[in-house]
Amino acid sequence: MKNHRRSFSRFFWVIIIVLSAYYLYRGIHFRFFEEGIGETFWNKQFWYVFHLITAIFPLVLGPFQFWSWFRKHHVHWHRLLGKLYIIGALLGGISAFYLGVTISLEGSRLPLFLLSTLWLFMTTAAWLAIKKKNVKAHRLFMIRSYVLAMVFVILRVMGDVPSDMLFFYIQSPELRDATLEWMSWVLPLLVTEFWISWIPLLKNLKS
Repeated sequence: MKNHRRSFSRFFWVIIIVLSAYYLYRGIHFRFFEEGIGETFWNKQFWYVFHLITAIFPLVLGPFQFWSWFRKHHVHWHRLLGKLYIIGALLGGISAFYLGVTISLEGSRLPLFLLSTLWLFMTTAAWLAIKKKNVKAHRLFMIRSYVLAMVFVILRVMGDVPSDMLFFYIQSPELRDATLEWMSWVLPLLVTEFWISWIPLLKNLKS
């Protein structure tokens, strides 16, 4: 059983790393070579570049922070990389907030606003928890923070699938885009809560 769990964990993180690399490739290609990053320096150009640079930290450092062997044998590096993760996630969340509320697609503004706000909250809560030496709460908030960071990867992967295949029952293209924005973070966060919060609570119920 232990070997199966280890094999599953390795397979899981390989998939996460591959998808993150794909997101960076597609995101850079789409934003810098296809759609563009804005008309002027302050009209989106600065914010897109700033978001890309800062959001790379959570994507790259996340797998190291959740690697139990690395945490046990390299405590100093775990703490240092954790600080870089938090800084990158907070700055990436701030830039995502601005880009979300100023996006041209009206139906995408609210889900992106909530996503960036939740990402900032979960990351801040993880930092406050470890400052109080509450390792369990820190770990749970970090899981949520990383899941929300991965939402941008999920959104890019799902965005490359034709929307009429994913949401064939929705006729309006604008409504399909808005539904994709909502589903890209609500569904992963719900699955995470089932895994780390609700199912453990049910297992520990006492009559």
